[in-house]
Amino acid sequence: MKVAFVILHYMTTEDTVDCVNSILQNISYKDYEIIIVNNGSANDSSMLLHQAYDNNIKVHIIDSKVNLGFAKGNNLGFIYAKKIMNIDFVIMINNDTIINQDNFIEIVIKKYKAHKFDILGPDIISLIDNSHQNPYGIVNYSLNERKLKKVIFKYNIFILFNYLNLDQMMKKTFKIMRKKRNETDSNNENYKYEQSNVRLHGSCLVFSPDYVKKYNGLYDKTFLYMEEDILYYISKKEGLKMIYSPSVKILHKEDSSTNTLFDNKVMKRRFIYKNIRKSAIEFLKIIKDDQIYKMNILD
Repeated sequence: MKVAFVILHYMTTEDTVDCVNSILQNISYKDYEIIIVNNGSANDSSMLLHQAYDNNIKVHIIDSKVNLGFAKGNNLGFIYAKKIMNIDFVIMINNDTIINQDNFIEIVIKKYKAHKFDILGPDIISLIDNSHQNPYGIVNYSLNERKLKKVIFKYNIFILFNYLNLDQMMKKTFKIMRKKRNETDSNNENYKYEQSNVRLHGSCLVFSPDYVKKYNGLYDKTFLYMEEDILYYISKKEGLKMIYSPSVKILHKEDSSTNTLFDNKVMKRRFIYKNIRKSAIEFLKIIKDDQIYKMNILD
């Protein structure tokens, strides 16, 4: 079976090189390709990547002139893997991840043969605090119309208070800090056990041949954030099998591309708030009309 790693690159050359080299140096499986999508980087990183990998037959670089966002940028690589390279498995990974597991692909294929999954998420270990980021959030988590309207309302308030430099206070009031109760953190014990139909973290998603044949990647009307929630919702609606497997492992540095965008922490938070709000509005459209996502991702 042919496998492709799709790596979305934005600005941070060192991270992308570390990620690509970890695959080239560690993966034992022979029939794989690496597709780097340069997502409109406004520096010389594209030139540096071409210098580093143009002579490597396993590495393919696609240059987008503009920043397409997370989903659409990844889909550029996904569709290239599917339509041009006839790939069976697409492994979509962030550029700030590292793979040290030499039999990573062999285990993925073994799990596919055993479970016939559509989407697999590995054990994602944070290099910041050693927390385990999968499965992503509480079991049976889901967003509905009422919850999404609350999300939109919250982030409208955060944006307003961000301009007043009071949003940090509001975040504490709403209790939505990353390590709040019921979110994945270092005390999460669920990562030890294989599980089915759980929400998966977007820094590494493995799409099986069944998914690749039927779909053209992720729902791409968001720019950044909530992609995991939308994928989880669509998977439930479509009857897809999502599994988490602790036997597949990947390391995650976290947020390097977003950190590159902004030196100013206030502006970074504003960017996050606005894009979460936009994604929630888009998600709400999908819930109200399933045909919206069907026209977007079905082949």
